[in-house]
Amino acid sequence: MAQTKIIEFELDEIEFTGNDALSSSDLESVILEIESPGWLSQFFYSFSPFGSEAIMFDSTLIPGDIQLLREYYKSQGFFETEVAGSYQLDTASLDARIVFNIVENEPYFFRNVDILGLEEIYPQYLEDIKEITEVNSDQRYSNQVVEQNRLLIMKYLRDHGYMLVQAEQPTVYIDSAANRTDIEYIVGSGRRYEINNINVDKTGVGKDLVEDELIENIVSIEPGDIYSLDEIQRGQIRLYRTNLFTSVLVTGIVADTVGDKVPINISADIGQLNELSPEIIMNNEDNAFNLGIALGFTKKNFFGSARKFSAITSAAAQDITQLLRNPSISDTSVFGYADARLIFEQPFIFGKPIYTKLEPYLTLQKRRGEYNGILQGVKLSFDFELPSNVYLNSFSTYLNWENSRYIYQDSYLIDGFSTYFERSLQVTSDSANQIASQVVSLLDDKSSKKTNSVLGVIFGANKTDDILFPTKGYTLTLQLEDGNSIPYLFSKIGNYDFSSPQYYKALLTATAYLPLYNSIEDAFGVKFKSGLINAYSGEKLDIPLNQRFNAGGSNSVRGWKTRELVPSGEGIYIPANPSVEELETLLTRGITPGGFFLFEGSFETRHRLFGNFGTALFADYGNTWLDVRDFQFKDLAVAAGFGLRYYSEFIPIRIDFGFKVYDPNNPKNIFDKVLWDVMEFHIGIGEAF
Repeated sequence: MAQTKIIEFELDEIEFTGNDALSSSDLESVILEIESPGWLSQFFYSFSPFGSEAIMFDSTLIPGDIQLLREYYKSQGFFETEVAGSYQLDTASLDARIVFNIVENEPYFFRNVDILGLEEIYPQYLEDIKEITEVNSDQRYSNQVVEQNRLLIMKYLRDHGYMLVQAEQPTVYIDSAANRTDIEYIVGSGRRYEINNINVDKTGVGKDLVEDELIENIVSIEPGDIYSLDEIQRGQIRLYRTNLFTSVLVTGIVADTVGDKVPINISADIGQLNELSPEIIMNNEDNAFNLGIALGFTKKNFFGSARKFSAITSAAAQDITQLLRNPSISDTSVFGYADARLIFEQPFIFGKPIYTKLEPYLTLQKRRGEYNGILQGVKLSFDFELPSNVYLNSFSTYLNWENSRYIYQDSYLIDGFSTYFERSLQVTSDSANQIASQVVSLLDDKSSKKTNSVLGVIFGANKTDDILFPTKGYTLTLQLEDGNSIPYLFSKIGNYDFSSPQYYKALLTATAYLPLYNSIEDAFGVKFKSGLINAYSGEKLDIPLNQRFNAGGSNSVRGWKTRELVPSGEGIYIPANPSVEELETLLTRGITPGGFFLFEGSFETRHRLFGNFGTALFADYGNTWLDVRDFQFKDLAVAAGFGLRYYSEFIPIRIDFGFKVYDPNNPKNIFDKVLWDVMEFHIGIGEAF
């Protein structure tokens, strides 16, 4: 008997109609049917592990998909949505097309939230819970909001002693006449527990080198404290930050509770406390292959108290043996650098969880025929751990001091001044070279010395719903710095001259994520950033280059290269003691080395496409000026572009392509310019903001 051949149709398209409130991409992620991948993906799949195979149409899945769409609409507040599905088969191309016709009808909104079962807890606790679970009457119902509030109730109670709190799935009451919903939570708080004992369980090769008392001090939980899941998690994070432990776990032992008392158990696996880490350095800096070596030594629990000491040395050059044989700063035959630094870290100071880091360093720079330099500095920073119930999430303060000395070669100075004179005086290269040679020959001192000291604080508040992929909420960061006040004070005490400028710096960064998409796979973000630098003593233009503002780059205006957007070069001021960066920027590039007022921002929409891959569309604007009074909107550079994202488990990796939509230095229409003149691409780690 002949068998009938089954004809299969490839699912070419899935279409949604009538879905005004919810996007087609969101609906497509709900159903079981999947559109077949494009021909290119199928082609790669035919001979490699990449790409995907063709997806065949299955009509039996349509009824189930209709039900899934109805349930999804209910979860978003559309309790009366109607869904119908149909399909079309093309026998010529063997393609299938599915159409889901949707009648959304009116959405339902929140009205009241009732929380039952908490009558016996402290009245203030109940007031706090009601405040964090409050919903607006103009907010559309969402299962996600209801569940999020249930989890917030449980978290609050667990952070305030109620270790065994239980919250049933809430009941949703629907008022179809008013299109409103009332939510009822039934919560069993249980007993309020306090800590009665701390147990430490150590394993690992270094277990005998770390005392139990140290581990308990780091966790900072004591008998008599009210049980708090938040404090337990913070203690666990503190242990990890010391790098003493390969694994740690801090938990309350439910099985050993007695009455309203609960013991805390700290399980810690302690690894090697001494580490030696050699490294080979290879790079292509200055358009030449450089080879180097680095060696780092780390001693953990240095003098106890979980301190960490690290010593790191590195050196790289076109000929590394030559650099090692000629370490003198006066030698001019080497092209490379050497660096040595010591790092002291400790998690506590004055008995408080303040992460402290001290880093003195010495760097030797040697560029054959150009300059030799030596940099000495020290960085001291304090990172404060803040309570979870305050507005600010982060607060840190720091002190940076650096002394730099550069010895310039005649050929380097002549080349720089020659380029400057040729451009500014409109003379031939030979004439410019002669003038430059005469100028350099008259210089008594062909070196520079600079000292800069910065005292700063950073305040931060992060109120977003996710660290790696925020879809709603906002962040605020305020950075305040004072330059050179401390060495100026010492100069007065010691009665010696101090000529560097004293200045202040303020930088405000704000981001907001607007819930335009009602999806955790899509986000729309807005960034605004502005900063001001002003000298209150001395010459403002003598403020070091690395302290000034610039725009352009992967985290700024992405149509321009990094640090490319700086104030106009008209009226260039050459400091009496120029650094290497200032000489190269002023003379060779003919632009000012950074500005003193910054104004920039971005708009970006981000979308996860499939798996860990995503894309982004963005528009950036910004620039820098020598003075806030010079600001004009017509000077804002504007860029737009797109990017690709790979969301690893730790941090996003991105490639962005930015295009100069409006260039204030060349306002010619973008379509009248060459593509490569208006496009820049950037590779970055983490989102642009």
